[in-house]
Amino acid sequence: MKKYTYHFEIRTLVAQFIDAMNEVVIKRYNNNNQPQDQIQVNFLYSPKNRVLHDLVNKAAHIKLPVISVSIAGIKRAENRVFNKIEGPYYSLSRNTSGYEHLLQPVPVDVTMNMSIVTRFQHDLDQILTNFIPYTDPYVVVSWHMPITNLEIRSHVIWNGNVSITQPNDISHTEFYRNVADTSFTIEGWLFKAPEDPVGKIYKIDTSFTAVSDIMSNLDLMKSYESIYNTDTFIISARPQVTLCEPFLTIPCVNDKHFSIQGKMFDYVTQIYASGSPGVFTTQPSGITGGNYFTYYNPASGNRRISAQYPGFSAIKITDWHRHSDNLITFTLPSAVSAGYIDIIAFNEAGYGRLMSDAIRPTLNPYPTSTPEFSAYHEYQHPSISGINVAPFYYSCPWINN
Repeated sequence: MKKYTYHFEIRTLVAQFIDAMNEVVIKRYNNNNQPQDQIQVNFLYSPKNRVLHDLVNKAAHIKLPVISVSIAGIKRAENRVFNKIEGPYYSLSRNTSGYEHLLQPVPVDVTMNMSIVTRFQHDLDQILTNFIPYTDPYVVVSWHMPITNLEIRSHVIWNGNVSITQPNDISHTEFYRNVADTSFTIEGWLFKAPEDPVGKIYKIDTSFTAVSDIMSNLDLMKSYESIYNTDTFIISARPQVTLCEPFLTIPCVNDKHFSIQGKMFDYVTQIYASGSPGVFTTQPSGITGGNYFTYYNPASGNRRISAQYPGFSAIKITDWHRHSDNLITFTLPSAVSAGYIDIIAFNEAGYGRLMSDAIRPTLNPYPTSTPEFSAYHEYQHPSISGINVAPFYYSCPWINN
């Protein structure tokens, strides 16, 4: 009970209920049932006894007709209890490096009493027909969940019964009045304080070893691991740039279109082109903007990955388009001399580089004692060295800036 948690849930639900039920209008009719006047019904948040007391006290200036509402009780809604899962994890702007653990809310039914006091039976009939037809089967009110600000829609359910009390024996000093009592149930929620935030998982390493049986001795099971029967599976959230087309260009070609293929492109935020020395023009001192080779460190703002993904010198590509989680197209700024260009795709989990992600390690299929084993070369796509900027045997007439 040491954790303080208050999110104005009950007050919000009551305010939503009052807003939904307020602004009731009745009309005055002549003998031909033609409307002659329109009256706004007084709406109060107060128990019925208090309203009746104020009616007797003439100084209160409460005029009939009047509708009063008040809370009658709150109870836990057993039929809306969630399962035993603790609750979801939600990414918040105030905690960009992780997720907050939102515990399951407690479903509560808030009972609201409504009392209608009128002088004329005709007024009472109009007020009843104002809400009864529209509460079948329920009314829905919308409000926002604490912490996440997501929308919640709560049912407001009428109990289906109106108890009407008419004065039988009254003195000549008492006002004649009709009193109708009914109630509603608001299906609401009370929220717990969120648990401490947890970090995002960027990488999962998993190994699978084929064994005939699951053993109780972990050390014995690990002794069965080998390169022949153990498979390592890695799930990484960083982009993986495995292929680039085309993989050949020449200097001084403007607006050359390329496409990269790979994984985890849905969350890519930036594309860079990093070239070998001399491929791109270095940014002159005091010059900002333009397609110049300069230093970038996009991971520096995330302490969890900044050490693993250091800064690099590159050109930031501004003209790129994501087609799917596996395909991105972009326009490459022109190179000024021969060399190789590496493509770097970045998201909050890190970055992937064409020259490292394009490697295709395969198992040598030949026995170790055969000449074929020593002569075997793994097949690699030509873009494993990056985009090849072929030699151009005359100087560029311009430099792309």
